[in-house]
Amino acid sequence: MKSADSPPSKTKAVKPDTKRTTRITRPKLLVDEVIRAIRGMIVEGRVLPGERLSENALATELGVSTTPVREAFALLKQEGLVTIQPQSGTYVFELQPGELEQLCELRFALEPAAIRLALDDPRSDLADRLALIVEKMVAAQSEHRIQDYLALDTEFHETIIASANNPYLSSAYALISAKMAALRNRLGREPHHMAKSKREHIAIANAIQERDLGKAMQVLVKHIARKEGSYWEHLDPANPQRLVNFTDFP
Repeated sequence: MKSADSPPSKTKAVKPDTKRTTRITRPKLLVDEVIRAIRGMIVEGRVLPGERLSENALATELGVSTTPVREAFALLKQEGLVTIQPQSGTYVFELQPGELEQLCELRFALEPAAIRLALDDPRSDLADRLALIVEKMVAAQSEHRIQDYLALDTEFHETIIASANNPYLSSAYALISAKMAALRNRLGREPHHMAKSKREHIAIANAIQERDLGKAMQVLVKHIARKEGSYWEHLDPANPQRLVNFTDFP
C-alpha cells in the first residue's frame, strides 16, 4: 500500500493514432475536390438537365475510386443539383413546375435582408465590392465573354449575402446558390436578357452606393423575378400571379 506522501503513479501516455486521423481527413478533402469538379460540370452546363451521371465514368475521368463520387452525389443532392433514383441512378436536376417561383421566394427573403444588414453596418464595404464586380461584368458583356459574365452574376449575389455577416443567412442561401448558378447558365445567355441584367446590376450597385435602401430593394426584387425571356417559360403556368405580391411596387 502506498503512503500518502508517495508520488502519484504515472499513467502511460496514449499516443495519437495519426494513421487513423489521416484516414478521416484525406477522404474528406478528396470528396470536396470531387464535389467541386462535378458541381462545375453541372453549373457550367457540361452535362445536360436530366442526364444520367455514371459513377464509374466520373471516377475514371477524375482519377478516383467510385466511393468519393458516390459521397459527392449525396452532398450534391442536398444542393439540389442531382436527383438520386434507387435502382436507376443519379441524374442532373431538371426544373419542376413551380420550382423557379420557390427559388425566387427564398431569394426575396434573403437578399433584401442582407442588403439591409449591410447598410446598417457603417464598416460594410459592400458598395465598393459590388462596384468592382459590376465593372468586370460590363467588360465581360461587351467582350462577349458569356461564361465570365454569368460567373460574375453569381458572385454579385453571393457578395450581397456574405455582406450580412450572418452565418445562418449564408447557410440558407447555400441551399440554392449552386442551383441558381446552374440556372443562370441555362437560362441567362440571351443577349437581350444579359443587357437588361447588366443594367439592373448597375442600378442595384448604384443604389447601395447611395445608401438608398428602398431603391435597392425595388430593383433587386424585380431583377430576381423578371418575367420575360427564357426565365418566363419556366414559371408555373398553373399559378402565373404567384410572384405579384413581391414585384408589384408602386
